[in-house]
Amino acid sequence: MNKIGVECAEEINRTYAVQILGYEVGNDPAFRLAPDIANAIDSLWNDPIIATVMDHSFEFDLPDCAIYFLSQAQRIAQRDYVPSEMDVLKATARTAGMMETRFVLGSFSIRIFDVSNLRSERRKWIHCFECVESIMFCVALSDYDQVVMEGKSQNKMAESLLLFESIVNSRYFSRTFVALLLNKIDVFKAKLARVPLERYFPEYKGGSDINKAVKYILWKFTQANRAKLGVYPQ
Repeated sequence: MNKIGVECAEEINRTYAVQILGYEVGNDPAFRLAPDIANAIDSLWNDPIIATVMDHSFEFDLPDCAIYFLSQAQRIAQRDYVPSEMDVLKATARTAGMMETRFVLGSFSIRIFDVSNLRSERRKWIHCFECVESIMFCVALSDYDQVVMEGKSQNKMAESLLLFESIVNSRYFSRTFVALLLNKIDVFKAKLARVPLERYFPEYKGGSDINKAVKYILWKFTQANRAKLGVYPQ
């Protein structure tokens, strides 16, 4: 809130904000959110100023799942709390470096590599996949108004386009199958009505029509495929 020059409407929430900032979250799997912090989060989250803060969310790197978990703080702080299926689906963790998962499917031995899209990490992995058979390139549709961690002036969607372009036109992947996965469409749909896509991509003229917006973003990615690599949208 200090970054965008606003303060909580309720005086008590200003105290809660300081309390929350000073709270340390442990790495222990047995860690439990303190009830008093949950109360502070719940009160702050319901402060009238939060609507204004969220209108500026494009100015800082706020995960899409934050809105969900902030609204669930009281439930999560319960002593008998057990993560629900939705909690698990909403939970995310940033990928650092390269993570490998191996499994066997019938007569096939499959290796999956999950790599970070941070600029500083790319040089560590992009040359490792010359013989890779397929790539699943995930794009969060809701990132169109967000900024990247490394450079607060760089749009996340534009950054994804640049990375996709460098991959599909790279000599390392000239014989690779690419599945382009456009996800978080639910968040995208909810956001589109209040944050116009044309604010960040002026050439888009489809308004808040979700189908036109998705088709436009898909078109942007297919246009980046100068090598005419086999790309299959999902």
